[in-house]
Amino acid sequence: LDFTVQNSIPIPVPLSDTLRNSVIRRKDFVINDYDKAVIDKILLVLVNSEGLQQKRFGQQVIEDADEEDKDVNMSKEQTAEEEVLKEQEEEEEEEEEEEEEEEEEEVVDESPKKKKYSRDGENPDPWKVESLSVPFQKDFGKWLKKKDGDFEATPWQKYFYPASEFSVKNYLFSKGVSLQFPEYLYISKNYYEKTWSTKTHRRLKNVIVTMDFVPSRSAIEEVAAQGKAITGAQEKMLRRAFTGPDGNTTGTISAAELKEVLRAVDVDVDGEEGDKLFQKMPELRSRPVTFEELKQLLEQRLYYRIQSGRYYVALSLFEAECMRAVMHQQTHLPLIPGHDTAVALRTDRTTLDSTYGYQPAQGFQDSTAQSCFRFIDSQLNYQPREVSLVLRALQENELEKRYNFFVEVRSNRRRKQKDPATSALSKVFITADEHHLLNYKIAAGRITAMLKGRGMYPRDCFAAIDRDRDGLLNYEDLKHGLDWLGLKLDQVLLLGFMKELDKDRDGFINLDEFKSAVGFEDDGTMAANAAAFNNGMPLPPMPSKDSEKKVVNIPPPVLAAIKVKVKNINKFNLVWNSQGSMSRQKISIWEPVVGGGAFRQNKETICLGHFA
Repeated sequence: LDFTVQNSIPIPVPLSDTLRNSVIRRKDFVINDYDKAVIDKILLVLVNSEGLQQKRFGQQVIEDADEEDKDVNMSKEQTAEEEVLKEQEEEEEEEEEEEEEEEEEEVVDESPKKKKYSRDGENPDPWKVESLSVPFQKDFGKWLKKKDGDFEATPWQKYFYPASEFSVKNYLFSKGVSLQFPEYLYISKNYYEKTWSTKTHRRLKNVIVTMDFVPSRSAIEEVAAQGKAITGAQEKMLRRAFTGPDGNTTGTISAAELKEVLRAVDVDVDGEEGDKLFQKMPELRSRPVTFEELKQLLEQRLYYRIQSGRYYVALSLFEAECMRAVMHQQTHLPLIPGHDTAVALRTDRTTLDSTYGYQPAQGFQDSTAQSCFRFIDSQLNYQPREVSLVLRALQENELEKRYNFFVEVRSNRRRKQKDPATSALSKVFITADEHHLLNYKIAAGRITAMLKGRGMYPRDCFAAIDRDRDGLLNYEDLKHGLDWLGLKLDQVLLLGFMKELDKDRDGFINLDEFKSAVGFEDDGTMAANAAAFNNGMPLPPMPSKDSEKKVVNIPPPVLAAIKVKVKNINKFNLVWNSQGSMSRQKISIWEPVVGGGAFRQNKETICLGHFA
């Protein structure tokens, strides 16, 4: 574009004349009569508009100029005040950030406790890879040798010891605390020699690489994971999940509700685990489930399967490096010739390398091993499912013992010295076993199944039963809402559901907490379920609280003590203006700045509107 800027104030030229001259200069582009008609129409409208403006020219323009000057002056004042307020707010924020940083520097300590750490005896103890092919020996303690060709294999149990025997030395005259872990978890002596816990203090290394190995793939057996039996009190609580609307305990839950209950206890009902479960009990797919059947299912733990003959070991980095080199030498070949041994190296959730023929275990066993090693590694960040897995693995240990073990082990690591009871791991230290969460999980499963059956998403359900529209649900809201939707839950069951979700213990749950418990992904059946429920007709409106409202008479002395005062506001924040909107008149909307002052305890400031 070529545009000349004059060095003097130009004489005002009407826009219609400018456009007419431009059309004359470009008349070659006007081809037909239709184009000419459009141009004439535009110029006619523009000329008429300019004529009306000339009739009102004079005093009106002066008034508009005065108003514009006032707006400009007000805008300048508001801008200056805004700048002052912003500077004050920025200074306050900087001061708060500095205070927070100072607090963090004081509270968060990432160094291990000061002790007389020893480094003696840390030279690695070599072991032969052939040892991994020796089957597990229950009576290990003697030299068990297995001749195979020209070499003799020493059992791997000589170099790895159960994780249940892992402990650290923290105090001079006290014994180190150990926990009972799943029997398939082991610690390498090159990572930590268990005799160190009785002699010296040791600074612990991070658990970075773990080894998943199977001495013989043909010897693997799938068994149910061990767990605690259901106590009499827990059985009584569990029966409440089957309490019918009439108050008796002869009720049942549907197959759909059973699937949601199993999903709530972290069973992959739509995957391999669920398929194997329903293969063992195929009749559960098509009929209601009684209390005795669910109790048997929970006690026998048919839904938690592990592979007997598979083991997980925490290795030192030097061991992992050597083991990976050996695995690379045997690429596409058996790790140990003549044996069907399989090995994989992992770091957290990532598989680094695996040997020929390796197949991972089911998700429950793999995830439990990973979560337990992270617990031994003194980590604090866990997903809800990982916390549940750690809880199940440690449920044979007392609560205080779990806490002491975690604190003692962490004191020998370079970790944030933060109270674990305030972290995501807190549930492990306050919940005795997995059965204590059954009330919450069964309630969550039944509510989820009910929502799916009605084609209703959790957000819609929450909005429907939030009668006072405050974004919060208390026990009464939830109870009346579920009754309205046709799901009558026992009072204790519902209270357990509320208690688990109400993190801040204020008696209310919000939408995010509700969705975290009963949220689900649409599997493509929601539209069909919504059409089938109630013959496609919408539910009657949720009963309102109007009938529950009571008239409260305020005593005259209280009314006499209430004072109402009108306050003039001279500070505003800009909410919106018409700049850039191509409007014919300028307009702006300002929000009054209310509040402030040192004496606000018995005062409430109410804004009645905005300034335009």
